[in-house]
Amino acid sequence: MRKSAIIVGIGAFCLALALLLRFFAYDRLAVVPVDQNTQQTLSDPNAKYFDADKVAPGQGNVATTVTVVGDKKASEEASDKTGKNVMVFNKWQSTDNNDVKPPMDAVVQRIAIDRHTGEAIDCCSTTQNGKPTKYSGQIIKWPFQTEKKSYPYYDGTIGKPMTMKFAGEDEIEGLKVYKFTGSVPMTKFREQEVPQKLFGLPDKAVTADRLYSNNRTMWVEPETGVIIKGQEQQHQILKIDAKGAKPATAIQTTQTFSDATVKKNVDEYSSKATSLKIVRVWAPIVLGLLGLVLLLAGVAMSLRARPSGASDDTQDELVSWDEMNQNPPTDRTDRF
Repeated sequence: MRKSAIIVGIGAFCLALALLLRFFAYDRLAVVPVDQNTQQTLSDPNAKYFDADKVAPGQGNVATTVTVVGDKKASEEASDKTGKNVMVFNKWQSTDNNDVKPPMDAVVQRIAIDRHTGEAIDCCSTTQNGKPTKYSGQIIKWPFQTEKKSYPYYDGTIGKPMTMKFAGEDEIEGLKVYKFTGSVPMTKFREQEVPQKLFGLPDKAVTADRLYSNNRTMWVEPETGVIIKGQEQQHQILKIDAKGAKPATAIQTTQTFSDATVKKNVDEYSSKATSLKIVRVWAPIVLGLLGLVLLLAGVAMSLRARPSGASDDTQDELVSWDEMNQNPPTDRTDRF
């Protein structure tokens, strides 16, 4: 009886641990760290662009650097205020053809996201280049347990989400990823002053419309929702409403995460993905099955240890009566 009780206890413990891992531990592990500090680099060695330094068309290497730094204090305050698990962070993105300031393009953002889903949250005085901005959709990652479906992804250039469609499974350096693709049609996003000679007209300052299109591809590790690799086929043009003026290329580039960035992402997030899947799936399954087997084994041992229809006390009485019948008292008077 004591052995069966121990086995039942171990089985119950295994079942409880399986539930604890799946419904408690996993929810606390599957979150974006509030102290995140990451940097991604995209580059194109053969980009075409307007070289502002030389005030002329240029061609060559263009690189974009994206830096994300979490604000732990603001994240904790936002979580307390909203009742959600929030991450507040600052994001810097700059694109240039050399290391000489100013860059060709630069964006500074302050953003808040849900730490579980990666979706933008409307709170915390979010901004873009100092102006109040309402973000929506995915920003720097996909949700944990990314699904094979379309997701809205915020495009900072046009200032609204674009649709990223699931385009199949892929593999990067042995890591399973989901591929997502989406497009932004040619869209005006700002005006800027440029020399009119860009359009083959007499040289003078003129205000031009700047338009942008983008074919974006992202490869996402589905367990963590991390973007392992990204590619952007951007085309930006300058356009004025004047006779004989043809649109001028501001930049035309296909920028892809550098090999070093991709390798770093694979090395870091392949192990994290495995750990999360163990906690979410394999450990609960193994512990749950083991716990169930031990419970059933313990109950079976307990039932086999006692005859059907007889309690332990009754069994003792039956044994004593049988012994008495087999060995009756020799002095009959002792029975009265």
